[in-house]
Amino acid sequence: MNMQSRDFGTANRYWDGVHRSYIPGAELVLPDALHLHQGAETKVDPVTFEVIRYALINANLEHSRLIQRLSVSPIVMVARDFQTSILTEVGDLVVLGPNVQYFANAQSLATKWVMENRAVSPGIRAGDMFLSNDPFVGTAHHQDTNLMLPLFIGDELFCWVANTLHFADVGGTSPGSFCIGAEDAWSDPPAFPGIRIVEGGRIRDDMEQVFLRQSRLRVTVQMDLRAAISAAQTTARGIAQLVERYGADTVKQVMRGMMAASAELFRERLASIPDGRWSARSYVESSVPSDRGIYRYQMNLEKRGAQLIVDNRGTDPQAGAINCTFAPLSGSFLASAVQALVPDLAGCFGGAYSCVEFDLESGLLNCAQHPAAVSPSGAATSEIAVNLSTILISKMLSCGDDAARSRMIGVPQPAFYAHIYAGLDAKGTPFVNPTSDNMIGSQGGTATADGIDAGGSFWLLGAIAENIEQSEDAYPLLCLFRRFQRGGEQGAGRHRGGLGTEICTMPWHARHFQIELATNEAFVRANGLSGGNPGGMGATRILRGQGADFAFPDLSAGVTDGGDVISPKALGLMLGEGDMTWWSCAATGGYGDPLLRSPQACLADVTGGMFSAEAVWQVYGVVLVEQPDGSLAIDQQATGDCRVARFADRLGRQPGPRKDLSAAARLVGDCLAIHEGHWHCANCGHDLGEAEQPYKALAHERRLPIDSFAPGFESPHPDLADAMELREFLCGNCGVRLETEISLREDDVLDDIRLT
Repeated sequence: MNMQSRDFGTANRYWDGVHRSYIPGAELVLPDALHLHQGAETKVDPVTFEVIRYALINANLEHSRLIQRLSVSPIVMVARDFQTSILTEVGDLVVLGPNVQYFANAQSLATKWVMENRAVSPGIRAGDMFLSNDPFVGTAHHQDTNLMLPLFIGDELFCWVANTLHFADVGGTSPGSFCIGAEDAWSDPPAFPGIRIVEGGRIRDDMEQVFLRQSRLRVTVQMDLRAAISAAQTTARGIAQLVERYGADTVKQVMRGMMAASAELFRERLASIPDGRWSARSYVESSVPSDRGIYRYQMNLEKRGAQLIVDNRGTDPQAGAINCTFAPLSGSFLASAVQALVPDLAGCFGGAYSCVEFDLESGLLNCAQHPAAVSPSGAATSEIAVNLSTILISKMLSCGDDAARSRMIGVPQPAFYAHIYAGLDAKGTPFVNPTSDNMIGSQGGTATADGIDAGGSFWLLGAIAENIEQSEDAYPLLCLFRRFQRGGEQGAGRHRGGLGTEICTMPWHARHFQIELATNEAFVRANGLSGGNPGGMGATRILRGQGADFAFPDLSAGVTDGGDVISPKALGLMLGEGDMTWWSCAATGGYGDPLLRSPQACLADVTGGMFSAEAVWQVYGVVLVEQPDGSLAIDQQATGDCRVARFADRLGRQPGPRKDLSAAARLVGDCLAIHEGHWHCANCGHDLGEAEQPYKALAHERRLPIDSFAPGFESPHPDLADAMELREFLCGNCGVRLETEISLREDDVLDDIRLT
């Protein structure tokens, strides 16, 4: 991974982890006293290479399994909110675990920072281990705490073993440490930038007590901390045994070979994609609970041959508690890139990372400077970075050949739709419950397939939602239901987005019960792709004093009725016995124009119970009729007539004639193509105009209010939603959607695809 700084050249000394995020230079600044094992060039036969390669992969997998078995908090045991890695002697990634993928870069950054800042004092020695939870050094937010163990062979530093765990509470103004009301770092939890937590193989009591003193859940955090330490030490012993058997030079050569092969495969799969530039944009309301502003995030991707360059220009300046640092921004893009292009590398992603450069502006929402508040980023801003990164990768892949398009992964939800409950149980014991329900997740539609209903999230591999019975046993909580949302306009497309879930809970024999974190979006932010509908909105409603026998209304089709409407950044909501909380995990965006969806796929959705017959008519223009035996069938004539009428309604006239598109045209997205220097509609063959111009400027544009363009998008906060709109870019001949765009009314149209 490389870093360019437009304003400060290549030295990067301003990116030191103090004011700006830490970004290491091309060469680490290390004292001569720290001896590194560089290793001699050694020929390794293919069989030995594979044996050692799999031994390293399995050592890292066992590291993950040990953490999961030894920890006590559900967020680690069940939700698997952690990561493990093996790094080279200079902190470059060799292999990453199958856990939180946007931690991709965090352990490398924290390790390199320790090498540059702790090698002289207190020193780096065999048996040591360092702890860092400083987001400006290298982690997503304070709860995601890195532990780094240097493995010495003789007097030489051979490699590093590292892990990152999300600890249930590390201090700050809010239980669970998502301090959504924080205006700056002084209201966030304490940040520890690389302290020596283990010395000579033994835990330092003084440093452990300093770290634990901040937490409301001291015992839980202490047990998870010791689980992480034990798992890393066990993994390091296993690698030392591997080195003893095969020799340090041989094992190091295999590490280098793994990284080189990773880079080679990544570049090979980029080769079929034309050079170009792609952009993606998203918006968030309310930087803190009292704020009514709307804020812009943007990421841009440029491909030059076998290199990818990422920048964040177009993003608003940092504000409130909706910021993140370099670590989650870079980790989000790296996670999206490798999961799409090289998922078959079994976590050996380090070489692929070297094909990505970051050319960033500091002080923006997605690359904040100290003292910005960043503790809630793990539930919001980091997920926006993953969402935008995946859109960029998907747009890039959609311009490639069939093999590239098939590698597209569904765009995930743009926020982590979770709640944190806190209070006192019936015995007066404090509890903090970071719910894991949104591990159920949802994946967006792609160029080749529908999204996955309740399909998890690709950046949370292996994560699952806690069983209802486990949650009810551990916390003073009763779950009334957890179920699929009904399908509708949200996420509609030629290939629809995955459906989300809805959950209803209530306090149960609690002395004190409150919501410390909740999601209640004022407008949809889950972008569709290539003309697909946006996904749904995260929403929370509270019905007061109803009790478990109350028939809670079905809010999945529209979330404006029923219960208290809470602010977009809810904080400290008090609940009593009988108060019920309903919340939704939004559906993800669709791919392609919904009016091009296969009628057979619509029929399958109805027979599978995901959609009603009325919904597929309303959303997709598919007419189903009941047969004598009670089954449903497609009325082909009525469906065709309905769709033609809807295309005409978009244009305000009948669609024009079709013509054949050259077989040599390059498909760009779903219904857009480029041929001989001109943009074309891939649906009807219409010549849109010269490719020198942005295709959106050549399309027929419609602008619709974001909260009323279709049922299910009604806003609980119309004052905020009124500032937003959905823009449709249509072929002016046939009326097919080429793209949709969620935007502030005042913002320019996003030039999202430029091929060179």
